[in-house]
Amino acid sequence: MNAEIISVGTEILLGEIVDTNAVYLSQLFAKLGIDVFNKITVGDNEKNIMDALEVASKRSDLVVTIGGLGPTEDDITKQSLAKFVGKNLKHDPEVLQQITDYFKKQNRPLTKNNERQALLLDGAKPIHNPNGLALGIFYHTEQTDYIVLPGPPSEFEPMVDEKVLPLLSQQYGLEKTIQSKTLHFVGIGEADLAARVDEIVRNQSNPTIALYFKPTDVTIRLTAKANSKLAAEEILNHTKKQLLDRVGEFFYAEGDRVSFTDFVVNQLIKRNISLTAAESLTGGAFESTVVETSGAATIFPGGFVTYADEVKSKLIGVQPATIEENTVVSRQVAEEMARGAQKTLDTDIAVSFTGVAGPGALEHHQPGNVWIGLAKRDGSIVTKEFNFVGNREKIRHLAVMNGFRMIWENVIK
Repeated sequence: MNAEIISVGTEILLGEIVDTNAVYLSQLFAKLGIDVFNKITVGDNEKNIMDALEVASKRSDLVVTIGGLGPTEDDITKQSLAKFVGKNLKHDPEVLQQITDYFKKQNRPLTKNNERQALLLDGAKPIHNPNGLALGIFYHTEQTDYIVLPGPPSEFEPMVDEKVLPLLSQQYGLEKTIQSKTLHFVGIGEADLAARVDEIVRNQSNPTIALYFKPTDVTIRLTAKANSKLAAEEILNHTKKQLLDRVGEFFYAEGDRVSFTDFVVNQLIKRNISLTAAESLTGGAFESTVVETSGAATIFPGGFVTYADEVKSKLIGVQPATIEENTVVSRQVAEEMARGAQKTLDTDIAVSFTGVAGPGALEHHQPGNVWIGLAKRDGSIVTKEFNFVGNREKIRHLAVMNGFRMIWENVIK
């Protein structure tokens, strides 16, 4: 079946908030084998919402609206859907009582606007909200089914996980027949990976194979349909083996929610490999990412942010002559930064970053020109030059991610 997502909210259109809900739902639908071919974002306007519903209903089996269920006058998603399908709205007694009790406990007056959150479409199933007051809706028609959900992520995500997923499984029989695996790869470009697995993808209809590319790693999601979970798992394992036969050297983890940086740090923790860093253009971003992983303190004693040339010399022993002869954006400086940091804190490995984040050039080096060094306790060192494309923020982010990638390639893999 195919689905369409309609995100409702003027604040999304204006870029005031990021629409993480549509991403969350799309990923879940992909796992369930529900194809999302279209997403629409509309403001809090009845005509625009109804126009979106009309377009979506003609081309989709399932239409999901997100947002516009609050108590204010511009929260009109339910009202727009009711008008579109020609049905009345009425208060759900259970939810209305819940709202009444909530305001009583808060010693706040209950207004008619607040009661709007308990409205339910005639003939629809209620979708109760574990973390809020806004009632969701599931409404079935001969042509299209509709699901109406609230916008706040703190309400939306638990509602999807606890209420919508069981509803979909019951309504469409998904839970018994669909299983998925998510495989993660690093160290291979998207074009290269796509080319290597192209024959498998083209000749495979079950499981479906979807490739998702990020700056440093690639995700392949397999979704299989079968008469039982065991049969679906066998299909997935067979296809996984086919893929790993071709690109297994780049495979690093399996799972729905895998962070590459967490994976690298956890591997260092598991192997008791201590780490430090010397950062110039990244300004501490690498070290900040390291300590986002719980337990990082066991392998990360600290590091250095050596933005100025004289600080590179004072803190980690980079020779002024090395900078003068080679410029600060050079293999030689990256090497001395990494060696100096490793020796100063006596860690097993050290990573260094030097380069130009932009927006302007530095000593004839263009924005995006970056050197990363990796020094080991045994005295060996690896350096690599990069020429990233993007704004200042993106260049710094790519530098950080490729620092983790160098650790994976040269220490963990």
